[in-house]
Amino acid sequence: MLVQFNCLDKHPSMQDVRMQHLAAHLAWVEEHMTHICVAGPLKDNAKIIGSLYIIEAEDVKQAESLLHSDPYYTANIWASIDIFEFNAYAGSWVGGKNWPTQASN
Repeated sequence: MLVQFNCLDKHPSMQDVRMQHLAAHLAWVEEHMTHICVAGPLKDNAKIIGSLYIIEAEDVKQAESLLHSDPYYTANIWASIDIFEFNAYAGSWVGGKNWPTQASN
């Protein structure tokens, strides 16, 4: 299953905290690359305002557990984390279209 995390920073000064934990965060990303489909900063007018992750896991609980080990999470950077199950059905990242099969009537 794919789980999307939309993590918004508490305030703009979190950029300094992000930089303090950047090396540890990048090491965490490299360590968990087999579960991370895509991850990166969310930006508004070139300023980082949060983080986006799509993580592959057996269930939401496992994906949350993985996210909770991220140094950015433990540094308490984010004001909110929205969590959604995600289905990758179309786009260049999934090789075109991958529509779910539907039973014939």
